[in-house]
Amino acid sequence: MTLSLLLAALLLAGVGGWMSRRWRVLGQILMGLGGLGLIGVVALQVRQNVFSPQPKTPGRCAMAVSSCLANCLLGDLAGQDGIVVLLFPQRRLMDADTERSYEEGFVPPLRHGRARLRVKAIRLEGGDRDAGHGLQTFKQALAQAQDAVAVVSYAGVPAEFETLFSAGQPALPPFYVFDTDGTTHWLGALKAGRIRAVVVPRPGVDPHGREAIAGMPETILERFYFLATPANADQVAASLKGQH
Repeated sequence: MTLSLLLAALLLAGVGGWMSRRWRVLGQILMGLGGLGLIGVVALQVRQNVFSPQPKTPGRCAMAVSSCLANCLLGDLAGQDGIVVLLFPQRRLMDADTERSYEEGFVPPLRHGRARLRVKAIRLEGGDRDAGHGLQTFKQALAQAQDAVAVVSYAGVPAEFETLFSAGQPALPPFYVFDTDGTTHWLGALKAGRIRAVVVPRPGVDPHGREAIAGMPETILERFYFLATPANADQVAASLKGQH
C-alpha cells in the first residue's frame, strides 16, 4: 500500500510539472498535491518503523516454567519421536504475548534432547474453568490430541480430572501441568502417574516481583515455584493447602 501511495504521489507531481508549462496554476496545484502526498508517505513510514508497538520480550518466569516442564518430559520420553501438544487456556485468560513466552521457553530444550519431538499448540475454547464446563472443554481439546505422545497443559487441570482416565475412556498420553491458580486438582492423577510433573506458584510470593529477577531458569523456578512429582505430591499439596 505504501508503494502505491508513493507512485501515485510521484505521478501526480510529474503530471503537475508537465501541465505547468501550459496551465501554470493548475500544474502548480497538482505539483503541490503530489508534494503533500510524498510528505504523507514519509510520515507514514516513520510512524510504522519508529512508533509502531513492539512485541514484548519473553517473560523470564514463563520461560523458566516451560524449560522445567520440557526437561521433565525429555527425561521420560528420551529417544522417542512424535507430537507434544501445548494446551493453552482461552484467550480471555492468557494473552498472545504470554502464550508466546511459554512456547518459546519450551521449544529450545527439545532441540538439545535426543527425542525427535514436534510441538502443536491447542487452545481451550468456550465454557468457564469450573468443574463441569472445564472438564468438558478439556475433553473437546484432547479430542484434537489423539496422536500426541505427551500433553503439556498451561491451563492447569479441571476438577474431576481423574475421570478422564477411568475405564471406557480413550487412552490419554502422559500430562505435564502448570497450575497457575495453585489448586490441587492434579493430586490424584499425579500420585497415580497419569500426570508426571506439575509446576505451581509458591504461596505468599509477590507475583509482580517475579519478572524483575535475573538468573538462570533453575534459580527462578526454585525461588518462585514448586515442582511436584509423584514422589513429593502430598508434600507440595500440603504446602498449598496450608496457605488457603
